[in-house]
Amino acid sequence: MLDPKEFNTYVPLGTAALTNPAFGADIYWRGRVWVDQFWFGLKGMARYGYRAEALKLADTFFQHAKGLTAEGPIQENYNPLTGAQQGAPNFSWSAAHLYMLYNDFLKQQ
Repeated sequence: MLDPKEFNTYVPLGTAALTNPAFGADIYWRGRVWVDQFWFGLKGMARYGYRAEALKLADTFFQHAKGLTAEGPIQENYNPLTGAQQGAPNFSWSAAHLYMLYNDFLKQQ
């Protein structure tokens, strides 16, 4: 998960590794970063003793996922290579998981 040749991309923890032959940054479930899946990844890392690394990935996510720190709709998912917003706007489970990311990782720093 921490290897930049696999999952640690510009916006980390996409749904497929860069080395996966089916990877595509713009393909729905072949590389895009979903906020809920990102949260599950960080929770797993923290549970297995990689909390510091999970915090770094959370910081990277918030810095690089376009629109998260600006006024505007919360997107369904994000391009792992560019941070571009993808999918549907005003996506409720992304909004819920952003709160969970904040509560579980960022608020405690």
